[in-house]
Amino acid sequence: MLSISHLPRHRPWYDLLGLKPGEGHAVSLFGAYSLLMGATVAVFYTCSTSLFLNNFAPDQLPLAFVAGGTFTYVLGLSVQWAQRRLGFRQVNAGLLLFALLSVGGLLLLGSFVQTKWLYFLLFLWNRGFVFVHGVVFWATMGRVFNLQQSKRLFSLIGLGDVVSSVISYLSVPLLLKLFSPDQLLTVSFAFLLLSAGLMGYIRRRYRAELSVARTPAVAVRQSAPEAAAGPPRKSAGRAYYSLLFLLSLLPVFGLIYVDFMFTVLSKQVYPHKESLASFLGLFFGICAIIELFVKGFLYNKLISTYSIRIGIVLLPLLLLFSFGLSALYGTVYGVTPLFFAFVALSRFFMSAIRRSVSDPAFQVLFQPIPLAERTLLQSRIEGGPKALGTALTGVVLLGLHAIGFSSMVELSYVFLAVLTFWAVSSFRIQGGYRSMLGEAIGRSAALLHRQTVRPDATSAPLTPPPPPGVPVDAASPPLAQLDLLALSPAVEDRIQAATALGKSGRFHAYRSLLPLLSDPAPAVREAAIRAAGTLRKPELWPPLFELLRTGRHQPAVRAALLTIGEPVVPALLRLFNQPELALERQADLVDLVSAIGGEPARRFLRANLNHPQQRVRDQVLLGLVRHHHRATTTERPYLTQQLKQEVELLVWLAATRLDWQQAYPPQSPLMRALTQEKERLVPKIFTLLSLLYGNNQFDVISELITQKNAETQGFLLELLSTILPTEVKNDLLPLFAEVPLAEKVRKSAANYPQQRLSVEARLHDFINRDYAHLASWPKAVAIRELLTWHQHDPTAILVANAVSADEVIAETALYVLHRLNPARFAELHQSLRGSSAASGRQLADHIAAGLPEADLLVARLAPASAPLAALVVT
Repeated sequence: MLSISHLPRHRPWYDLLGLKPGEGHAVSLFGAYSLLMGATVAVFYTCSTSLFLNNFAPDQLPLAFVAGGTFTYVLGLSVQWAQRRLGFRQVNAGLLLFALLSVGGLLLLGSFVQTKWLYFLLFLWNRGFVFVHGVVFWATMGRVFNLQQSKRLFSLIGLGDVVSSVISYLSVPLLLKLFSPDQLLTVSFAFLLLSAGLMGYIRRRYRAELSVARTPAVAVRQSAPEAAAGPPRKSAGRAYYSLLFLLSLLPVFGLIYVDFMFTVLSKQVYPHKESLASFLGLFFGICAIIELFVKGFLYNKLISTYSIRIGIVLLPLLLLFSFGLSALYGTVYGVTPLFFAFVALSRFFMSAIRRSVSDPAFQVLFQPIPLAERTLLQSRIEGGPKALGTALTGVVLLGLHAIGFSSMVELSYVFLAVLTFWAVSSFRIQGGYRSMLGEAIGRSAALLHRQTVRPDATSAPLTPPPPPGVPVDAASPPLAQLDLLALSPAVEDRIQAATALGKSGRFHAYRSLLPLLSDPAPAVREAAIRAAGTLRKPELWPPLFELLRTGRHQPAVRAALLTIGEPVVPALLRLFNQPELALERQADLVDLVSAIGGEPARRFLRANLNHPQQRVRDQVLLGLVRHHHRATTTERPYLTQQLKQEVELLVWLAATRLDWQQAYPPQSPLMRALTQEKERLVPKIFTLLSLLYGNNQFDVISELITQKNAETQGFLLELLSTILPTEVKNDLLPLFAEVPLAEKVRKSAANYPQQRLSVEARLHDFINRDYAHLASWPKAVAIRELLTWHQHDPTAILVANAVSADEVIAETALYVLHRLNPARFAELHQSLRGSSAASGRQLADHIAAGLPEADLLVARLAPASAPLAALVVT
């Protein structure tokens, strides 16, 4: 995939075109190829169609469609055969060479042999060029660009095709005054020759992106529908591939069907080949102008607002409208010039909307498919369902004519039925697209886990195992003997007593175990904790709760309480409501109750949804997600407000980074602190989304969204755009999109306006932010930066933070105050000596004694290495 992260070059016109640094060269190359191939197809189509209609009767068009579809299908089988044996680049070159030799040979033959069947063969190549364009152009771009680039750039690159089509189609009436249609075919061949040469350069320029191992032959020995659907994977994948089959066949069927009606009616209105060619050139030139406008100004806005959904469903809905009008009008008034106008409108949709919106959107549907499989699937679809769509149209038209459905009005009603099926399939594939994005994200998550977890790593036990040599499975001795062992001076005896008491099952065993829970030996206490969890006696719970307050035995006590399960929940709730319980222990209790589970735990979590302490609320939200809770009607307003607050904080962090990025490099402690805050904040946002909208995919997105991988990022953003409701999508997507930081802040300004501040003013703003929203280490880092930025006296801010209950903030503020204002520090130090705040007094004593900056907590708590590749907002 084209990587742009290491390319710093940027030009003003990049912004105008929506380009990122490093994309200009690739876009220019593919745009030039699109320009040349567009001219090839436009001139070739106009002239070959005109020559065909002047040498064959219109009722022979269905036979030509069948022949064209068969030709493309055989060509597709040949390409699939080659792909099983050759690489992508070789097949690409061979296909273009075949097009050159065959078309050039036919034109050369026409200079010696005059036969109408030569025009028949040239007419067949109209579908052949579509196949070549799909396999060579779209598949090559699909390898060079990732998902987000493809959504943004495919339509832009296609502008070359549109521009050449406008020039070519509108030039045909003028050129026909100077040259015959036969001579113009030679001009088309010259454009084809230039296109092949440029694609050869592109293959060499992007050799690495295009050189992917070919798919094993065993994976491709399938029938035509199966070939379009690809290798049998999960049922969701097979269903998605089947819908891809339909949505590649139906537009071709519709194009040929509408083109048949349009061509027959055009021939009736313009019977001479020069006037017909002039009309076709003018009509398709106008279509190309509209296509240019749509691609240049509307496509990206449509796709960014509605994702690819609008691109997939727009064409069948518009055709339902135009053909509905033509069928109703024709039923009443017959085939009149206005009826022809409605058919021409449909042909306009097929030309302008299909090429500018539907085709680029359809190509995006391939992006979630693994790369090697994607390339093979694209060639199968070009040579399979698209070829069958052409032949099927001819068969259907011949069949309808055979049974008496030959009038244009009757054909309109038949096509309305096809359009209804097409529209339904277009809506259905959106769910499959989300599933395939989920699979792609799942593959990325699995890869991430394999990279971060050692293959031989095993989960650590919840509680430490008994020391070696201590019997744990021996038969339980009498209770009196266990009492003696519990009083033994030997640690091993007391451990054995605790273990045996836990397994004894005797009613009064807990009495002998109680003293061991407060034993001076930590190993004995650990064994007693395990035994208490096994006995499940309420009399043992109070000492367990006391041990839960200590950091050393927390894991063991947690495991014991989990073993007890739901019976202990009411006691834990009473403990939680004790006013003297520390905030950290409250958060730990929420996590513990959530892990125990059950209906009492769920009620407890919902009751504390609006707890006054942010840390406790965060654990409550995580617990509700663990229980697959979805917000009720009464909970939604509060959770929605919480989500808006977190999004506002994320935008504020982006604005903060924007103000500091010129003064601080990404590796600086201050920017690393911002990164840490964002990585802490993002999972909270996705937790709230899970509760509000009940989608478990948010968990995986939360895990991967901070990974700086272009393709994974594209999948995540695309999935978010399909599953997020409109009311939050516009707030969130800009913050994770691959756009400059200033653009993220600007796009968020409608709902979350931010001020541009100086570096020092932003430091003050950061330090004064509510403690409930920021962790202590980033605040302390910002306080330390006041040593550099103190044009305005920061004494008031430093004194306010020097008396903070958080040790790292208070120590840093005291240190900076001592450096910048020693007199005010001395006053504060004196006042602390007379206060009851022992910790503040000790910190001030250390600072006054000359504590080095390197020994400050803010320096010792800094991460060893910042995860710079995981910036959320860069």
